[in-house]
Amino acid sequence: MSTTVTSFTSAQTYTVQQGDFLSAIAQKFYGDGSEASWQKIYEANKALIGPDPTQLQIGMVLVIPPEDSGIVVPSDIVSRLVELVNQERGKNGLAPLNLNPQLIQSAQGHSQDMADHNFMGHNGSDGSSPFDRMQQAGYQFSSAGENVAAGYTTPESVMDGWMNEAPDSNGHRGHRENILSSNYHDIGIGYAFGQATQFGHYWTQDFGTHL
Repeated sequence: MSTTVTSFTSAQTYTVQQGDFLSAIAQKFYGDGSEASWQKIYEANKALIGPDPTQLQIGMVLVIPPEDSGIVVPSDIVSRLVELVNQERGKNGLAPLNLNPQLIQSAQGHSQDMADHNFMGHNGSDGSSPFDRMQQAGYQFSSAGENVAAGYTTPESVMDGWMNEAPDSNGHRGHRENILSSNYHDIGIGYAFGQATQFGHYWTQDFGTHL
């Protein structure tokens, strides 16, 4: 599976409305509603939509790949990063995290927001906290957390950064602790690229345990 993202150009996002189909969304963005076009959108959002491409839900935030994109799609990045997270958890005797579509939505929305507005942080450009965004995506939690990063060009490099960060003044390594927390059962991954931004690559991991 390819994980190279350095040539991945900036993608747009689209929020699913009532009555939407992938073919209509492809027509809107590409001027072409053919199966080849809507499949490109589906593959980029397969982890969110699920196995049936007709099962779009109102409010889903879809990544729309550029027309010339074909080397790497966000679903590759999502799958690889979840794999790396669960490898680290397995080494520490922890259960794997389950990919959750609502957490994908909150994480992807935040990564795109960071890329669109050229910043890195936990609060969104609208002032929302990670917990606000999770709840807005429909994820009600008993515990939750978030990791963000920017500038790393591959899932492997961002995971290395999170896992091997220096301790803070209190001796905590918060990103690593989130990844290896037994309090979380679910995860969502977000990735976006901003062409003319300070860091280029923007990453989000949202963690939680559903009520």
